Amino acid sequence: MSEELPKRIFNEGDEPQVTQINNNCRIDYIIKKFEKWMPKEFADVKKDPIFSQVFKLHENGLGYSARVIHSILCRELLTYMMHELWFVFARRPHRFSLQEFHAVTGFECRTSLSLKIDLEDYAYDGGFWSKVLKRKDESITLFNLWNKDKAAVMKWKNADRIRLIYLAIILCVVLARDEKANIPLKYITLVMDLEKFRKYPWGVAAYDLLCSSIAKNRHKLKEKTTSYVLDGFSYALQIWAMEAVPKIGKLCGKKLDKRFANGPRCINWRGAAKVSYDEINRLEQIFTTEDVSYPYISWEGNMVVIQSQEFRRDDDVEDDRINVVMELIRAKHDFSEHIWEFEETEVSLDVNDEAPANVEAAESEEEFETPQGSNNVSSTSRRGKKRVPDRGMEKRKHKVLSSAPKQAPFNEDMKAFVTQLFEDNFSAMEKRLQKQMSETFEQMKSDLIASRKEASVEVEHGGPSPSKATTSQPPLRRSTRGVKKL
Repeated sequence: MSEELPKRIFNEGDEPQVTQINNNCRIDYIIKKFEKWMPKEFADVKKDPIFSQVFKLHENGLGYSARVIHSILCRELLTYMMHELWFVFARRPHRFSLQEFHAVTGFECRTSLSLKIDLEDYAYDGGFWSKVLKRKDESITLFNLWNKDKAAVMKWKNADRIRLIYLAIILCVVLARDEKANIPLKYITLVMDLEKFRKYPWGVAAYDLLCSSIAKNRHKLKEKTTSYVLDGFSYALQIWAMEAVPKIGKLCGKKLDKRFANGPRCINWRGAAKVSYDEINRLEQIFTTEDVSYPYISWEGNMVVIQSQEFRRDDDVEDDRINVVMELIRAKHDFSEHIWEFEETEVSLDVNDEAPANVEAAESEEEFETPQGSNNVSSTSRRGKKRVPDRGMEKRKHKVLSSAPKQAPFNEDMKAFVTQLFEDNFSAMEKRLQKQMSETFEQMKSDLIASRKEASVEVEHGGPSPSKATTSQPPLRRSTRGVKKL
């Protein structure tokens, strides 16, 4: 059956570990910056329901766990699929497609909506952004606007400052691009018309960018790099793992409502737990057939919708191996005994192929959990305040990881087998013992007879009888010393 299934990127148990993921999904950084810089304009943008889940995720304070995300990436199944990813955990396959991305984020993910943008379709209002579009200036970056041109920005019209906040959320959160990268003209065009902006399939754009970044980093993972840059809304991958494998969720956070329904899953979590590689590996080792996981997730619920046509694309490519996986899942196949094969590739030993050195200082255990931005950001970049750890999280983690798999009790057949095995061995041992004792007694009897025969021969030849003393003693004399004569 192994030949009919896709292979893992790494062999089970050989997943590499990294010290840092340079992540561009910086929710706290963006929100705190604009809350302080443009409080009134930011308050207006915050009322817009289009990205309300982003602000709710920030308010709940769910911590970013780079180790969970990296561990999931190292458990990927290599397929021919163009628009969906598959991963394994505890040998069970799980899908991360546009359907799951929509269930987690709530972003607009309908593929029937076009991603194309007409760059000439905007109303020129004489403001900053319309001038940028008119001269087709592609050298504008968010980093320069809020570091070099901050005073000039505050002189803009309110509409242009609001557009800047929307662009920052799109680029640094939803798409999670580098703040030093040029702002694409197509996104500037979109914010010129907020009605079109709200109807744009941001979920499709965000999912595609995340998948593209994951694909680019596969070879770096194979080279066992110590750090890499991950673009895209990677929070979605972490929260999907927490939903697909509930015990991973218990390691990372806590659900606000266990009966949560009809909403993006990302707003139903809180917590700031620090998760180590050892804890993730330990969880996988103690996973049993009784533990629950969900190969498919949808807005309606877990395992409710398998393939929604709403998220299908015309250029989707079928993979027969994935069809086999899905058929096994449908048949409730037990994957716990299946050993997934892995893709063996030759790694270049050329020193020039090594991953670039980390430009930031070595991360501490606590800093690793915080989004750090891309490797283009200098080590002096401002960091937000450290999250306050959830006091009850460590206790919940201990409860999850200390629940070692219970040994199944013997069934009747096993009991009969063990009993028969014991009786057979005991009977054989008893026979061997009886035989050994008989041989010992016979040997002692033979030795006794032989010794008696030797004694009889000595008596016949005038030797001392074995029944008499072997030496003669002189007669005793009474001492008269000291006795007076009467």
